[in-house]
Amino acid sequence: MASQWKSTSDKLKSNNPKTYLAYLSEDGANGNFAYRDRIATAKNEKALSDSDYGAVASMLLSSGLSNSGYQDYLKSQADKRYLASTAIAENRKKTDEYKNLSGYEKYLSDYDALQNKISKSVLKAISEGGDFNFNNALAKAISAGLSKHLATETASEGVRLAKEQAYISALAFAKANNLTAAKAKDYALFLGLDDNYATRLYDEISTFSENEKAFYSSMSAEDYYNYIMSQSRK
Repeated sequence: MASQWKSTSDKLKSNNPKTYLAYLSEDGANGNFAYRDRIATAKNEKALSDSDYGAVASMLLSSGLSNSGYQDYLKSQADKRYLASTAIAENRKKTDEYKNLSGYEKYLSDYDALQNKISKSVLKAISEGGDFNFNNALAKAISAGLSKHLATETASEGVRLAKEQAYISALAFAKANNLTAAKAKDYALFLGLDDNYATRLYDEISTFSENEKAFYSSMSAEDYYNYIMSQSRK
């Protein structure tokens, strides 16, 4: 059985969920072992009360009751007790199996819920961290306890969001400071954005109309930057 001091979160936090067999060994009801013990006990009790052999048979023989109705009665009672004990063992085994299956389903549900919670937290950290390196993001996601599949998805989306945020900031800066398209592209590359984003910024600044320039020229660079950032969040 798992250590009782571990929190639910500690027991769930893993890069992969437990298999059913691992869950049984750590947290499951020991249905099979208990069942075998109950059946063995029932057989032992039946053997001890056997009216054909052993102590009971000797008692009947010494009392002159061998092959009598009383011996048949004792035998029928022993059979009834054995059948009742084995029926109880079967029912408890089924109950344990149900508990184990239900418990494992809940474990998987809780595991998925925790994975999603961790994923959101890691996604936020990656997207706001300003690091566009996928391998670094993946290592961060895996170290947080995400499964390989979810870690890959989270890292990929986190890097994408980080790049998008950097692009929005670069666009606001370029417009606010009247950078040329070429200078804007250089600025994007300086921030660590790849050529696709740099070219996208170049094209955006290239199509920045004179009317837009006139409209925003009355704003300070800081005011314009804040305006662009607020528009991007709508």
